[in-house]
Amino acid sequence: MFGKTLVLLSLLIVLPACAEPRYAPADSGDKVGRVDATVDGLRAELPVSGTDLVLVWETEPTDEREGSFLLKFGHRDPVSGELVVEEIEGEISVVLWMPSMGHGSSPVKVERLSVGAYRASDVFFVMPGDWEIRIQRRSGGRVLEQATLALRI
Repeated sequence: MFGKTLVLLSLLIVLPACAEPRYAPADSGDKVGRVDATVDGLRAELPVSGTDLVLVWETEPTDEREGSFLLKFGHRDPVSGELVVEEIEGEISVVLWMPSMGHGSSPVKVERLSVGAYRASDVFFVMPGDWEIRIQRRSGGRVLEQATLALRI
């Protein structure tokens, strides 16, 4: 009897740890208008505001080494197609998520460099496999919109 109770208590402690974390709610708008790989880097669109973003690796990560990347936000010039960098409202955060395993990685540090430009550092993937880089625009701790970029490590 004691063994069954111990197993049940262990499951009650362990299973909630595998739940979807509070910092990545399911209703956080993780639709992406488009994602393209270009010479400039990865391009995506925040779905609510229509803001374009470009991600360019400074140091590409591996499963053994952390990386960093630059993020730029703005809108495309309709004639040249170039990104016109603009200020973005709210805070920017980055979440690394491994959908097949139901967990993320250590927190990513995001630093504002200038108008519409940010650096994400401490980008570390804890194991090889398929990952998502979730770029979120937040306000008051709430996710307003999110772009999701798929990546294989």
